[in-house]
Amino acid sequence: MEAHDEGTARAMAEANEVFEKLAETVQAAVSESPDRPLDVLEIARNVELEIDDLELRHLEIPRLIYPLRFCAWYDWFPWRPLWCYWWHRRYPYYECCHWWWFRCHPWYR
Repeated sequence: MEAHDEGTARAMAEANEVFEKLAETVQAAVSESPDRPLDVLEIARNVELEIDDLELRHLEIPRLIYPLRFCAWYDWFPWRPLWCYWWHRRYPYYECCHWWWFRCHPWYR
């Protein structure tokens, strides 16, 4: 049981690292050009999510997103389907994040 707990803890630590970097990248992009749309594919590649345009369409994520500066980035940026994508690519044997409070993206159930 402890080995599974260690594996899950390691996976969550890696996920937290990647998505903290995503948060920093999104916030930096908004700071640089607050009135320009963000390229989700470019941002995802900058944090090494290894995703392509076809996969974005599969996840039903628009390529360009306009920032809503009056909200926190996580309220308007599509990080949840990117999390699900990352989790299923990186740790497919866990099925899904154990602490996820929303259902997985429909394509990954």
